[in-house]
Amino acid sequence: MNFHSRSWRLVRSNLVWTILVGLPACETSRAQSPVSTNADVQAIRSEMQQLREDYERRMDALEKRLEQIETATGGTNHPAPPAAQAAATNELSTAETYANFARHQFQENTDTRDMELQQEQLRPVKERLEQMLNNYVDISGYFRAGYGRDDKGGVQPAFQAPGAFAKYRLGNETENYGELAFGKNWYPADLFSSDSNIRPDGTPSGPIARTQVRLAFYDPFGASGTADTFQTTLPEAYSELGNVIPAQPSLKFWAGSRFYRRQDIAINDFFFYNMSGTGGGFEDLELPFGKLAFAWIGNGSQSGVYSSDIAALPDPNNKAGFSKQSLDLSLYEVPVPWGKAEFAVVGALGGSGKDSLGHQAPDSDGFALTAIHTHDHFLSPDGFNRFSLQYGRGAAKTFTSGYETTTFTNGTFIVPDDSDSWRFRATESFVAQLCDHVSFSPAVVYQYTDYHNQLGHVQWFSTGARPIYHFDEHFGVALEGGMDYVDNSGIDQCGTLYKVTLSPQLSLGNRFLSRPVIRAYVTYARWTSPFRGAVGGNDYANDTSGWTWGMQMESWW
Repeated sequence: MNFHSRSWRLVRSNLVWTILVGLPACETSRAQSPVSTNADVQAIRSEMQQLREDYERRMDALEKRLEQIETATGGTNHPAPPAAQAAATNELSTAETYANFARHQFQENTDTRDMELQQEQLRPVKERLEQMLNNYVDISGYFRAGYGRDDKGGVQPAFQAPGAFAKYRLGNETENYGELAFGKNWYPADLFSSDSNIRPDGTPSGPIARTQVRLAFYDPFGASGTADTFQTTLPEAYSELGNVIPAQPSLKFWAGSRFYRRQDIAINDFFFYNMSGTGGGFEDLELPFGKLAFAWIGNGSQSGVYSSDIAALPDPNNKAGFSKQSLDLSLYEVPVPWGKAEFAVVGALGGSGKDSLGHQAPDSDGFALTAIHTHDHFLSPDGFNRFSLQYGRGAAKTFTSGYETTTFTNGTFIVPDDSDSWRFRATESFVAQLCDHVSFSPAVVYQYTDYHNQLGHVQWFSTGARPIYHFDEHFGVALEGGMDYVDNSGIDQCGTLYKVTLSPQLSLGNRFLSRPVIRAYVTYARWTSPFRGAVGGNDYANDTSGWTWGMQMESWW
């Protein structure tokens, strides 16, 4: 028996002896208590016996493991030489440096959900998850699910103004939706070596890479649990490679399909700038006054051909292929008064192939300009304010990589972008904790579009707010009100929709974005007569108001 084994046996004997000595003292103390009984003594004696047996089992298992290790290493009991200890320490330091560097470099921080997740990086659950899956795979996700109904006896419909690009979310989401993302960081093959891989400035000298795949799930309330309407898509499957240019350690190159630099308003889920799609490019090129990114992003779809040159309505069963490609140049993290700014220039080309009758949508091109100001720590440490101005022409006026659609009596179709069409948009929103018991998020959107064809012009103005009163760390009540005004000259329709929701909720914290959250809600909506028959589906075809109620959970990690 070697020195380590004898020492281990001695430790085990001392532990068991301590338990044996302490047991009578425990029993004596209990006997002196006025409420002690024989049953108490027996319970203590039984518990201590279980502890002794458990210690014996654990010590035997550890002793066997120690003997196996000593056998495998030839029974060496000498400590490692100083040089070997230094090499081991260096390997650990290098690995930690790479892991921390990769987490920072591949961190998304533009949309509201990603910004909130950054706040959670040091929370215990996040630390435990990363510890368990360190250097293997990252798992993140978003899910919301629930059920609601309306006052007509049917399944809950969504109340959204026709022509509005978004609706206020609270108590007005009529689908189960989820995302599940898997990410893997890759490091150099020789990372764990005795040679230093750390530069003098503390950054790793070898390349890093990341692969991420995201699945999305959609299941509407109206047919939940059936295969007819359940959808699964793959919005993300891409890889990044960074730290390949020593002078630019943050520079990364990417290719695939991904969410790309999208910016949103939380309370109405409106992504006012969203160039997500498939392509490639680079990002995070460090400049003296910010960072630069460039991407080539494509998007393809199918639709019946709609054109002002075709007299008849498009045929939903006779489709042509549509393609659109965009070049996005973004300058961001630019220091400006009260925060940071992002400036983006997009050029786009769009067109279509032919349907079976030889019909083809006209080609178009265009450009778009976007300026976004973000004020972090707005009114509270976790608050932020975001203001944007946008102008776009032709194929780029969508401020996305995709298409707009229009609905006729026989279906929904892609709208080819006239090269002379244009759009102006301004948004303002913030999320902040006004005090310990009140969090608040308002939003304002103004948009004017001139389609430069028979669709005419469409003006959309939207404003709303969601205050939450937090009675304590877990229970609160949210109240959300919103208004959408749409003036559509193409169909000679001008109207307004008002919506208000009251929602008691339980959440894991008393912040606006504390998740998971469980809500009950009741929603009332009213719309002006020009929108009659265009809001709420068949249940409200002849009405101008409606009630819905239900329950919902929402979570992300």
